[in-house]
Amino acid sequence: MRHSNNSALILAFLTVMLWSTGFVFTRIAVRDIGPFPLGLLRYGSAAVILVVIGLVKHIGLPKMKDVPLFLVLGALGFFFYQIFFNIAMTTITAATASVVTATVPVLTAFFASLLFRENLGKLGWVAVCIEFAGILVLTLWQREVSIGWGLVWMIIAALCFAGYNLIQRFATKRYSSVQSTVYTITASALMFLFFLPQAVEEVQTAPVGSLLAVLFMGIFPSAIGFLLWTKALSIAKQIGDVTNFMFVTPLLSTLLEILLIGDIPDAGTITGGVMILLGVALFNNRGRLGSYLQPSMARRST
Repeated sequence: MRHSNNSALILAFLTVMLWSTGFVFTRIAVRDIGPFPLGLLRYGSAAVILVVIGLVKHIGLPKMKDVPLFLVLGALGFFFYQIFFNIAMTTITAATASVVTATVPVLTAFFASLLFRENLGKLGWVAVCIEFAGILVLTLWQREVSIGWGLVWMIIAALCFAGYNLIQRFATKRYSSVQSTVYTITASALMFLFFLPQAVEEVQTAPVGSLLAVLFMGIFPSAIGFLLWTKALSIAKQIGDVTNFMFVTPLLSTLLEILLIGDIPDAGTITGGVMILLGVALFNNRGRLGSYLQPSMARRST
């Protein structure tokens, strides 16, 4: 069990590395492509890749009784999430988006504790607080934070993705991670077909850079990223073990922006980054530390 959980942590970290590029490339693409056709182009290209993978691996079709499950997953994790995310990114800064995205692990852990009786323990919640504080330091240090309707859309997007993480566990109990990812993203792509006329029109006028940004997001953060993420969720001991790595996403996104722009990291980036990494280390070693601290506390009490 410990080996599978370690594998889940590795897969989760690889996923957030891919997802961290999404903020930057979305900001590039959304300048020339609307939020709705952008969702179709991104997840349509991801669905094509995944369907090919599904055909090669002969995964077959889902049972009819499970089709509603994958429709819900596709709607929450991709269709509605991507629409709200893309709309938000047209009006808010990447810093604000990072702060709101950092609430997803907290929301997921909270609802998982209620629905699945998952217990993060005191050290787990302390680690979550440290990580979230690091996100605030990272994003608020000498940066502008945008408040308005964009923030509301981003919060709704975060709630959608938290719901996706929770419901995904039901899917991976009946299907492999590859099957679940293919069915879910394909379902979302079919939903996005409603925006096909607008997408065709905007593709004809969009610059090559924006189109390449969309293609990159379809292949790496979407197709490959969610294959890894679904696998991580399916083998993790607790959902929170995987979703906790989402705290690293804003740090990686900020570092990527710094790398592309060429700015030297400021004190806020360094301080917030250290806090996030310390929180992640504490969270992933909370069981070992808890078993070490309990005998020590018991000796003190006696």
